[in-house]
Amino acid sequence: MKKNKNGKILILIYILILIALIAIIFLTKQVLSIPKPKIIEPTRTVEKLDVNPYPNVNEECTFNITQSEYQSLSSAGCAGGYTRYDINDIKINELPVKVSVIYSDKNGRKTGLFVNDKVITSKVDSIANFKFGIFDSKLFIIDYNNSESNVLAVNQKGEKIYNLKDVLEEKRIKELSTGDTTVKNKNIDPASFNFYEGGFEFNSSVSTCQTGSNSKGSHFKVTYKNEKFEKPEFMNLIEC
Repeated sequence: MKKNKNGKILILIYILILIALIAIIFLTKQVLSIPKPKIIEPTRTVEKLDVNPYPNVNEECTFNITQSEYQSLSSAGCAGGYTRYDINDIKINELPVKVSVIYSDKNGRKTGLFVNDKVITSKVDSIANFKFGIFDSKLFIIDYNNSESNVLAVNQKGEKIYNLKDVLEEKRIKELSTGDTTVKNKNIDPASFNFYEGGFEFNSSVSTCQTGSNSKGSHFKVTYKNEKFEKPEFMNLIEC
């Protein structure tokens, strides 16, 4: 009797286990059949990044010239678009430096002066408005664009290490010929720049000497050592 009873309990246990397995399989199928929610990616407009600093210039409007040939130019070689000049003989420490001037009479957005593929300045009223010189392993550039006179200095890597306009705006150098104004790039005499090893000098021009003034501007000197430039130092008043 006991044997029969134990056998029935064992069979019941097996049946319960089987039912449990069937239930688990059924629930698993139900869970797997539930559709997963779709992930909707936000719509984004990706703008293409233009990494080329140079514009496309027609071959006939691209000129490979020397520095002396460039300095003798008075106007661009092409009209109706871009003109590019690659100056091929500028060297710092006997190593060539890539210098390009790109002008457009159609207000092209990629005009400028480039050194080693870096934009040094983007304003070019005329290709004749840049003058170049090498002093103390630096390329100095006199920039006459935008009705101003500015001095830029670039190292051998093509990095801009000096900008006279930025210095004048930051330091607010006093114009001692008037006493109540500061020196501005638009008031610098473009013919007064004098460069030499370790420094350069220039004159401001704020008076025509027709108003009874005893001076027509101030004389300044900028000195430098390596890549550290001192602020413009007042030297003397320029007599009328």
